[in-house]
Amino acid sequence: MKFGQFEVFRWHQDVTDSDSINRVMEKIELGDEIGLDEIWIAEHHFSRHGLISGIFSLLGNVAARTKHARIGTAVVVLPFHHPIQVAEEAATIDILSGGRLSLGVGAGYQRQEFEGLGVDIEEGRQRFREYVEVIQKAWEPEPLTYKGDFIDVREVNVIPKPLQKGGIPIQVAVTTSPESIDFAASTGLQIMVGGPTAVMGQVPEIIEHWHERMEHYGHPHQDIDLAVGMSVYVAPTMEEAESDLAGLEDVINEEFRRLGNPKDSSGRVPESYRHWANREQERAGLAKGAQEVGIMPLIGTPEVLIERIEALQSLGINSIRGTFGAAGLDQGKTLNSMRMFADEVMPHFA
Repeated sequence: MKFGQFEVFRWHQDVTDSDSINRVMEKIELGDEIGLDEIWIAEHHFSRHGLISGIFSLLGNVAARTKHARIGTAVVVLPFHHPIQVAEEAATIDILSGGRLSLGVGAGYQRQEFEGLGVDIEEGRQRFREYVEVIQKAWEPEPLTYKGDFIDVREVNVIPKPLQKGGIPIQVAVTTSPESIDFAASTGLQIMVGGPTAVMGQVPEIIEHWHERMEHYGHPHQDIDLAVGMSVYVAPTMEEAESDLAGLEDVINEEFRRLGNPKDSSGRVPESYRHWANREQERAGLAKGAQEVGIMPLIGTPEVLIERIEALQSLGINSIRGTFGAAGLDQGKTLNSMRMFADEVMPHFA
């Protein structure tokens, strides 16, 4: 079992934005110190759901503050960036981190982010697929020549190149749509699952579908353990664990329910995001499904977390990226929870 850390940098209403960022950076330093395998950070814009817009500048700081854990983006929203610059930035971070970078990428889904950055959400998925190909080609030894729907360049010497031989590992964030999973498998890329997927209890189904499509396209996959993102909080008692988190992120979650989707003001969903049309109803109706298949919140005592992680293992999940604590939680409690997880939970799965 591998354990990682996933940070969205949510902004609680009782904490300044600068304090929010500094608190998460303290968590990241501790995560590396206690032996977590991976540390991932997310890009978001214009809401309390996530403060990190300059994902590569922050990742450079993460590389400087850590020594052992792999570091990654979960995710870079590719339609918001020029893919050649993403290739350059990622290669630079890979060098500075000593070859520890993984590049998680996604197409994005929040309309307010697209509109705020002046990008047409109707083109989001098309741009995403082309940009993935451009980035991979940019890391090849020879100068980049590429002509697509959005990128048209000839003999561009993209430097520096990644430190890791063969390029930086790329992982693709997927929703529950078969098209996203099929695209990742068709290019031989790993997928990232969690968030709404975990809530809806569809993780095992998505993992199985990705393995099936990898088999279809003839890519090695049997020994790849896909990571699942989940919230994690450990406390001496169940009562303390539940009461410490109760209501903390209600304001953020309410804002996210309003803004965290691709719908326009009339409620219309772009054709390429059609699987989002009934997302709210699906989440409400299928939340119980997670418990039925053995996916329970990783919140409670060390003994409870061990039992719930063992249940995840029985479903074929052998890698967890934890969001430790919650925005607005007392920082001392957050750090103590991480230490307790390292001391009393992780050794059970060593």
